[in-house]
Amino acid sequence: MLTPMIVGLIGLGLSGKTTVFNAVTRGDAEVGSFQSQKDAFHRGRVLVPDARVDFLTEMSESANVVYAEVEYFDVAGFSGEKDSASESDIPQVLRESDALAHVVRAFANDSVAHPKGSINIRRDIEALDEELVFTDLILVERRLDRVEKQAKVVKDDKVRHEAEILKKVKDILEQNTPLRAVTLPPEEEKLIRGFRFLSEKPMLIIINIGEDQIDKIDAIKAEFADLKGKPNLDLAVICGKIEMELAQLPDDDRQSFMADMGLKESALDVVIRKSYSLLGLISFLTTGDKETRAWTIKRGSTAQSAAGAIHADFERGFIRAEIVAYEDMKRCGSYPEVKKHGLMRLEGKTYIVQDGDVVVFRFNV
Repeated sequence: MLTPMIVGLIGLGLSGKTTVFNAVTRGDAEVGSFQSQKDAFHRGRVLVPDARVDFLTEMSESANVVYAEVEYFDVAGFSGEKDSASESDIPQVLRESDALAHVVRAFANDSVAHPKGSINIRRDIEALDEELVFTDLILVERRLDRVEKQAKVVKDDKVRHEAEILKKVKDILEQNTPLRAVTLPPEEEKLIRGFRFLSEKPMLIIINIGEDQIDKIDAIKAEFADLKGKPNLDLAVICGKIEMELAQLPDDDRQSFMADMGLKESALDVVIRKSYSLLGLISFLTTGDKETRAWTIKRGSTAQSAAGAIHADFERGFIRAEIVAYEDMKRCGSYPEVKKHGLMRLEGKTYIVQDGDVVVFRFNV
């Protein structure tokens, strides 16, 4: 995946979405700025922290280092009212996202009233999901109407087939079921891919708690553990306010404050790790004196396919891949030691690349 993974941050108004955006991007976007700019969005690109890349860079004394990247978009809050949903109101950046992160308000603040009048996490999750489903339904109905009219005029099997699949999708959405919760045959999934349905995208639920709830993180995770059992859905619990403050500190100070607060991972680490998992992504690594780099690919990719992430010529002229498991490389500390202990493997086109594999591709074009 040569382009960064894109995650769209969504949520009801006043959920702390922009605060979470600042926390994961170390940004300084103005909180509450969307109240008067409904079509605006914040954009931030961050490097994916990876201790494996750090080690290999030092080991190889690389002149350059390239981490994987993630791009975040923070858009105006949703209403949570499906009857007011409009497909035209959806920012295009959300359609282009690989995954969505729904920031749900759990913190209390008397000076910032919840748009629905009270804190209710499950209600807000369901309300936004209903709005996404309804927005997709509008899109399907519009397209289906055109396709059915076309089918009456033109006797085309492709048009008729598309109408059948759209009717199937319409039936699913009318049951108030997000498309991420169903598995369609590959052929049907491919046909609807171009619509970029919002309810089809993997979803990370981010429960945004207050400072006084830090000691309740485990209890909150347990309360909503059932969400993690749903298809293409995962859960994270963070305190956006504290995380935004921590994000502005130097690394050493940040680690010290996290330890004092009892936080094991930063918001950035949590969101990236869970987003990668939801999307089925892994990283393989290349290293040398010129450059150490993390390459993001789909889990289950073959060695030949992974080679194409670097360059099409690598895939087209693939001969073999020299593979070293990262843990073996770390333990040995150098390529000569790896070879000495017989830990480098030669793999062919069909080898399934594993997360953390250190790879050298041999090719000829």
